[in-house]
Amino acid sequence: MGTERTVRPGWAVERSFWRLGFGSVAGVDEVGRGPLAGPVVAAAVVIPRTARGEASRAKWIGLLRDSKVLSAAQRERLAERILGECECAVAAVSPQVVDQINILRATRLAMRRAVNALPARPDALIIDGREVVEGGFEQRSVIRGDARCASIAAASIIAKVARDRMMCVLDETFPGYGLAENKGYGTPEHLLALSAKGYSSIHRLSFAPVREAVRR
Repeated sequence: MGTERTVRPGWAVERSFWRLGFGSVAGVDEVGRGPLAGPVVAAAVVIPRTARGEASRAKWIGLLRDSKVLSAAQRERLAERILGECECAVAAVSPQVVDQINILRATRLAMRRAVNALPARPDALIIDGREVVEGGFEQRSVIRGDARCASIAAASIIAKVARDRMMCVLDETFPGYGLAENKGYGTPEHLLALSAKGYSSIHRLSFAPVREAVRR
């Protein structure tokens, strides 16, 4: 049995759509539901059907994994290939909108925006988890899809790289919270900074640890 780190995401869901005549299938994933600060970010990626069989592309295709089991350097290298050879789009929803509509709705909004930002409307979607994208798309939700479906794995990498870069920029504007390292997650250092400095405009006030800092 392989570990999650070595298991390759497959093509079964994509093939099921292709057999039904859906030529353009986009994988959709998000990153940033749990952090206390920063946006939630979604990506949509359409891997060309021909990419699977072309020797020049087979190597990077075979390296696709759930972004969480890849190193930052591996994600950056794969993101460069994905962006260069696939149709991709990224969308972000701000912490203020997260607070206004809640994180679940903000996640779905980011996904819808990412799909709508693709160069061409896809014929079908494969979405990580249990999410649904509005807009009349033929779609299928796949639990742990980022580890099981190549298209979702590609989207997870693009979303993760994009958000990590955003958080590094925000760290320069909002120093002292360690955002470049913790990416907005509630690490002990981040919580200590919240306690000492209070919250900033890129913190999610609807999240309990941030509310605690507000009350102090």
